Amino acid sequence: MGGLVAWLVGVVGLFIAGVWLTFWSPSKSVARPTLSGTALSSLAAQMERAGWASLSPKATIGAWLGFSMLVGAMVWIVWPIAVLAPLAILATLFMGRAIVHSALSARERRLRSMWPGVVDHIRQAVRSGAGVAEALRLTANRVPPELHSPFHTFTADLERGFLLDEALTNLKGNLSNPIADRIIEALRMAHEVGGRELPAVLESLQSSVRADIAVREEALAKQSWIRAASKLGVSAPWLVLLVISGRPETLAAYSSASGSGLLLAGAAASVVAYRMMARLGRLPEDERWFAR
Repeated sequence: MGGLVAWLVGVVGLFIAGVWLTFWSPSKSVARPTLSGTALSSLAAQMERAGWASLSPKATIGAWLGFSMLVGAMVWIVWPIAVLAPLAILATLFMGRAIVHSALSARERRLRSMWPGVVDHIRQAVRSGAGVAEALRLTANRVPPELHSPFHTFTADLERGFLLDEALTNLKGNLSNPIADRIIEALRMAHEVGGRELPAVLESLQSSVRADIAVREEALAKQSWIRAASKLGVSAPWLVLLVISGRPETLAAYSSASGSGLLLAGAAASVVAYRMMARLGRLPEDERWFAR
């Protein structure tokens, strides 16, 4: 019992330290070092795309690792089956990855729904007689808050003396969005060859973007049952196990070698089944045809 208490104290301390570093670390005001080719850099990129750029990836991993160990300790206290605590720790760690992906998908859907309005602002500015640069300057003050930074950076680039083509390239890189690529390339072409037909082109682009969003949202709605079924299919057997594990004979059965092997096999089957169902219910991501 003393060893378990010491473990709990250490886990709680690690969790609190990780949370403190995640939200109050001074590193969020310092430029983040480049970690190319590592899992940490991939996590940092995903957190940035999810809107969590101010959080430190290392501290976030530490906080979630501490929380996972705390969950494992609580599972061991309530259900003293040797194999359940490590499985709970692994499940909590994978849940953290799922949370990041869920936030990333939600933000991408939210940003996708904003683009028709952005195109409409640009089209109105162009129809009022503004050039490409001036139209984007005016749009910078009308875009949703999540797009403020890239558009204001574009305005700052022009004020620093950048050529419009270079500023558009930087804007496209900062937005990193397939729909934004199409808009910027249309504006670039209008600037190079003349923009008499630009309002009509933007109107056509706006209609195309709205149609793409409608088709994608309809597909997501129809495939939502696959994701719901995968979550229900994975969680149901484990919920039943937790319900019946209060009986002493159940604890004794699953604490044996054969019972632990059965739990490990069930966990492996759950992971494989969930991954297959998740892949079936996932739509392909939009490709950036004009990324360069």
